[in-house]
Amino acid sequence: MNRLDFSELVATLKGKASKDVRFQSAKLRNFDGARDQKVGDAWLAKMENYLHAAKVGRHSAMEFVQSYLKGYDTTWWRTWRQKERKNHGYTWEFFKERIKSEFVPRNFDYILRCKLQDLATICEGLFRTHAGDPAHA
Repeated sequence: MNRLDFSELVATLKGKASKDVRFQSAKLRNFDGARDQKVGDAWLAKMENYLHAAKVGRHSAMEFVQSYLKGYDTTWWRTWRQKERKNHGYTWEFFKERIKSEFVPRNFDYILRCKLQDLATICEGLFRTHAGDPAHA
């Protein structure tokens, strides 16, 4: 797909999105590079739903999705492609795996458990402080 074809695809999809009620609810946003599983999964799901509803093909999907990467995300993807010495032929499925491995911490569950434990410790300390304080009794 050359640059002109890609521009036409983006213009068509964005034009279709503004006119077609099915696409109005999508309100696609740029991926902000958040290293958070919830944010990453939500962005990927919304993008996947949009690509499916717009009937974007497997390889054309990557051309479209790249237009929603900004800042560090764009640099990361460009660098990754250069490292692999391949600028085309990537599928949406492949991209999803790459973006998850880059932006979603492998130990996300452990991080959440640690945050929960910290919160429980803080709450326990507050409870003890207030329970032992005669002014709060």
